[in-house]
Amino acid sequence: YVLNSPRTLKRIERVASGATRKRISRKNLEQIKLPLPSLPEQKKIAEILSTVDEAIEKVGQAIERTQRLKRGLMQELLTKGIGHKEFKDTEIGRIPKEWEVVRLEDVADLERGRFAHRPRNDPKFYGGNVPFIQTGDISEANGVIRKYSQTLNEEGLKISKLFKRGIIVISIAGNIGDVGILSFDACFPDSVIGINPDSEKVDRFFLMFLLQQFKDRLNAVAPRSTQKNVNLEILSPFKLPLPPLPEQKKIAEVLSAVDQRLELLRKRKERLERVKKGLMEDLLTGKRRVKI
Repeated sequence: YVLNSPRTLKRIERVASGATRKRISRKNLEQIKLPLPSLPEQKKIAEILSTVDEAIEKVGQAIERTQRLKRGLMQELLTKGIGHKEFKDTEIGRIPKEWEVVRLEDVADLERGRFAHRPRNDPKFYGGNVPFIQTGDISEANGVIRKYSQTLNEEGLKISKLFKRGIIVISIAGNIGDVGILSFDACFPDSVIGINPDSEKVDRFFLMFLLQQFKDRLNAVAPRSTQKNVNLEILSPFKLPLPPLPEQKKIAEVLSAVDQRLELLRKRKERLERVKKGLMEDLLTGKRRVKI
């Protein structure tokens, strides 16, 4: 634990050498100084941190099980639906007889994000109060987007566009096919497309899950160039299976419940990791002593 502590790693980094790939000599490693309490206190500290590690591992295993459950449910519900006995063959595979095959543009309005200024990282546009989500924010959200890593100021907003909360966003470059729903008004660059579903035809959460399920198929149709990407011409006519609206809502409810469970587990894991970090800082530096 003390070798893995931030303070020790910083000490090691300071004496490491190399440009593209850093390394440390055995001699320099041997000279790294470590805090060393008595052996009984060492054992007690290790016991405390091991207990937290075990709790983190158990939550991690629960996350993996829930992710497997979600994948299985998505495969079942988004291709076979709920309680269907009769099926038909279509250009996108076998689906229930009552379902339709539709193009994405038939059930939603699509619009590409906007931020055309170059260089894109010009600081005069950033640091305000307007959320400006990136493709990484979508992939990290795992569904509903509640956090953002960057903001625009008023000047930045003038060269972008504000999309309303509830819009589905999908990455079309880099992490192609990552999908989420905005929980706040936000701008985004042209590497992201905003999808506004027609509420009379499609449930927005059902459509989000459907797009998650078809991520691999979307990747497969992306043109291969220096960097794979998808555009509106590819995404708009993208074909999807569509159940009746009441069945869509039922499917979305089931999958949303699993997502809520995943969100709770991830938050629990993050809390435990923060606890461990704090304990390592206190116990491995002597700020807090343990009773033996």
